Amino acid sequence: MMKKLREQMKWIMIIIVVAFLLSTFLMYEGRSSRGPRRNADGTMADYEVAKVNGHVLMRSELERLLRGTLERMDQRSLASLDMPAVYQSILDQYILEAQTEREVSERGIQVSDAEAEQMMKAYADQYFPTREAFYQTLQMSGIKVEDYKKDIARQMATEELYRSEIGDVVASEDQALKFYDVMKDLFYRTPEGFMIDFASFKSSEDAEALRSRLTAASGPVSSGDWTLAISDDRLLSGDIANVTKEPVFLPTSALTGMFLPLASLDVGEVSPVFSLSSEDFGLGLKTEHRPESVRTYDEVSDDIRVMIREQELQQRTADFQRRLREKAQVEIYDPSLFPQPASADVKETAPVSADAAK
Repeated sequence: MMKKLREQMKWIMIIIVVAFLLSTFLMYEGRSSRGPRRNADGTMADYEVAKVNGHVLMRSELERLLRGTLERMDQRSLASLDMPAVYQSILDQYILEAQTEREVSERGIQVSDAEAEQMMKAYADQYFPTREAFYQTLQMSGIKVEDYKKDIARQMATEELYRSEIGDVVASEDQALKFYDVMKDLFYRTPEGFMIDFASFKSSEDAEALRSRLTAASGPVSSGDWTLAISDDRLLSGDIANVTKEPVFLPTSALTGMFLPLASLDVGEVSPVFSLSSEDFGLGLKTEHRPESVRTYDEVSDDIRVMIREQELQQRTADFQRRLREKAQVEIYDPSLFPQPASADVKETAPVSADAAK
């Protein structure tokens, strides 16, 4: 169990802070009225937006969750957002967290303090230079070690719940072969093309200087010659914009437009200096011809099985989360915040189910 959890440690850490904040919301029991109302001075008063499994969600808490969502989305403006849909997404997550906590409790899933301590130390050892640095980071974030450890235990219990419900997923040989037959041309076929070294300059003189160094000796030019030439101090002092340190693959179909001068080159031949724009000049070297190829099933079968397994896990996880939300006991006190069916005739002050608010 601990080995599998360590493999998912990064994912656990990402959502720990969210879970830590959300757990404080789930314990909040407001006493304000249900539905929107205003204070005597005309300002909007805090009020109960919804109740999930007996826990009240206040409008102020919903807005705090909204701010966290916008920060993760790097979204600073609300004007471009579908706010009912955003509020619904936040509520769905709140419902999922609440029902997950109930499900863990009902199934008697527990994580010992020692297991949580071991997980916390394993994370600190893997991602921080020292454990002291890890504890200092927690302190700077305003999170107590004991609270953090409790959240790790809660998340480990959640992981155990998901594993027990979703089970193990193994992609069969038949599934992998079928995927390969259908998708090999799209995913595993490489078109004909060339390995090319390329450099661009701000002046044609600097480009010509590199070309002269490359063609100083007779015969084909190799990628090793290119590496030696671009390491020359004279090149480093030039006005170079970009240069490849290793050859890059370009399909034959891409050798058009500004790259057309590369199309007729033989392998080992340096192109003339050509114009990329009014201010940039390019130079290229063909180092290798690559015929069209298709990777064999044996080469990609392991990757295919991993991909099929991940897709199945995602689908089972989504289905389980949907079932969890459907089991939750939800009352909506302000339906106006959430998407409404076109034919719905809902009174804002009347409690309705979560499904009706969708």
